[in-house]
Amino acid sequence: MNEPRRMIESSSPWTLRNAPVRPRDWRALIELPGATLVEDDGGEMLLTPDLGQARLHWAYTDIEELRLLFPQHFEQVRKQATADRADYMIMDLVAFVNRDWLDPLFRDASLDFFAEWMDMVHPALDTVEVPEIPDGVTMRRATPADTDRMREIWTDAYGEYADGPRSFDAMMAAASWSGALERQGEIIGFALNGDVERGEGHVLTVAVDPEHQHHGGGKLLLQAALYQLASKDATTAVIRVRPDIKPALRVCAGLGMRHLRSGHEFRRSLDEAAITAAREARRVGGVKARFGEWR
Repeated sequence: MNEPRRMIESSSPWTLRNAPVRPRDWRALIELPGATLVEDDGGEMLLTPDLGQARLHWAYTDIEELRLLFPQHFEQVRKQATADRADYMIMDLVAFVNRDWLDPLFRDASLDFFAEWMDMVHPALDTVEVPEIPDGVTMRRATPADTDRMREIWTDAYGEYADGPRSFDAMMAAASWSGALERQGEIIGFALNGDVERGEGHVLTVAVDPEHQHHGGGKLLLQAALYQLASKDATTAVIRVRPDIKPALRVCAGLGMRHLRSGHEFRRSLDEAAITAAREARRVGGVKARFGEWR
């Protein structure tokens, strides 16, 4: 790439983003089928489909433009996120130490904090060894007939941190490889890999039935997923985990993965009636807290 083009690729008028996005990747997001973009001189907001959900991105020149334009832009894009298209709206927030000036904007938009996330990366897949399958379990490629059992495992394994029914279906559709771990003919865990992009592989998920956890199944599945990506010429691999799920961090670290990036995830229900009811409950609760029960 010549120097002028390199400067164009790396330049952006927006210095304040909810999460870092390279210009090339931003353009790819805008071009996604079903994406909605609104923009002004001071910034822009983008809503994209993402693994069965609706993901919110924004970029502004500074804090004042964010405060001014965010409510206007959000009112326009939220109409495209409906319950027939997604389970909820997602927004990541990366590298914002102080959220005091952001929280009122998010609260007015009914974007509630959900959980932290962390991307773990394996920097050298050529060092990943072939997984040794211990006695008593077997591994095989998953088939469409396994889908219902895998969905059940995924839902139970992630519990309150599960990403919604549409997310599982979307991951299954996006998976380029799926491996099932069996014990006595029953699937007790599985792993899904996405595509390899520019040498980087993506582990979409690893899940083990809670009744079979803490016996090395998660480590075995993740190692198999990493090795499979290496066989497809990936040089690195990334998986997103929840820091609140401590065993996931230990398994990743034990296989040589390290912290790449982290952030906070916000979610918005797409049930407008439920949002209205929750706002009314907060309003009434606030009155009671300030003035007691005399009303």
